[in-house]
Amino acid sequence: MKKTIGELIDILSVTNTKIFYLVDKVQKNEHTKEEAKKIQDLNSYRSQVTNAINRFFDEREEIK
Repeated sequence: MKKTIGELIDILSVTNTKIFYLVDKVQKNEHTKEEAKKIQDLNSYRSQVTNAINRFFDEREEIK
């Protein structure tokens, strides 16, 4: 993932917002099966973005 640190932080913020919205729907039991699956996909993507940020700062990566 060749992005600037600003782009990575922006992507992470948007991804976290999407996850928050979907988790809220799940907690209210107003979700579809596809939305529940989307949470899993977004969590995986969030880990990739977080690892890219960690690599930028030479920090330890998450294992997921």
